[in-house]
Amino acid sequence: MTIQWHQDGMSFDTLRESHEWAYQVIYNEIGNLYNGYITSDEKIAYTLVFELVRSNTPIPRFEVHTQIEFDTPESAVYRIWVTPTNECI
Repeated sequence: MTIQWHQDGMSFDTLRESHEWAYQVIYNEIGNLYNGYITSDEKIAYTLVFELVRSNTPIPRFEVHTQIEFDTPESAVYRIWVTPTNECI
C-alpha cells in the first residue's frame, strides 16, 4: 500500500486550538483524501491520533499507525497514517 501523505506546516499554541483544527479539517480527510499526515506540532499529532482512535473504537475500520523521527534532539517530525483492517479490504 502506498501512503498518500499530507503536510501543511500548521502549528498551534494550545491543545484546544489544535483539537478544533484537527477535528474540523484533517480528521475528515485522513482515510478519504489522504492516508497519512506529517506534522512537527506534537499537539496536532496527539489530537489527531486521539480522534482517529476514538472514532475507530465502536466498529474498527482501520488501523492507526504513528512514527516519530528526530531530525535533531530539539525537533521531531510526527507521522500518523491509517491502513484498512482485514475486514475492510
